[in-house]
Amino acid sequence: MSYIYKIHHVPTSDPVLLSFLAGKFAALRLSALTISAAAFSSTFAIESAFTATAWIARLKRQHVHTFIAVAYAPSTNPEEQTIDAGDWIGSATLLGPSPKAKYHLTESGGPEPGDDLAESKWQMTAVYNSPEHRGKGIAKMLIKGALEFAGAAGEGRSTRVRIMIHPDNVVVKKLYDGLGFVDAGNCTLAEAYLSNFDDDMLPADQGRSNPEKYWSRQGLVMERSS
Repeated sequence: MSYIYKIHHVPTSDPVLLSFLAGKFAALRLSALTISAAAFSSTFAIESAFTATAWIARLKRQHVHTFIAVAYAPSTNPEEQTIDAGDWIGSATLLGPSPKAKYHLTESGGPEPGDDLAESKWQMTAVYNSPEHRGKGIAKMLIKGALEFAGAAGEGRSTRVRIMIHPDNVVVKKLYDGLGFVDAGNCTLAEAYLSNFDDDMLPADQGRSNPEKYWSRQGLVMERSS
């Protein structure tokens, strides 16, 4: 079956709608953590314990922008292609803009970002596309939707968008290569958690008691500037 695909930016101003959307997001996210566990720094065990209130709070976090790929039947009229309809089949999260002091990883070996007055800085994470809809360009649509949002929000400044991926994830790296991202150093798991606003997933000692896991600089950083 062919589908119509559309990317939506999750709105958070309407509490009734947000409550409904949070339920759909939770279902998509937990499915992603089951199917593509290796692609995420979080786990199904952690997030399956979240309450409905917690899912709403995660979508409402300041400087967190969630993009959803929705699949519609081919007969769906344009005015019916709304975020609360159709099947949610993919998502991406864009964080920012972040100030240089928070964004810059001084020991990553990557280039130093520009000043905040000249450049807006963003972190992209959790890009996922359900298996039955892969090969349709959905991941590219999600990433491009987030990039367009970041560019518009920059208000005339240049825009820098960063991702952090596992170095062995060749398929994902190739995807970002094709979208203009370039290698920009290496990161630790702890830095990835902090950059992704997932501070609560770090141990109380920030992982210092397990440096091999949390502070080994093995993650790959890629950036796109425009």
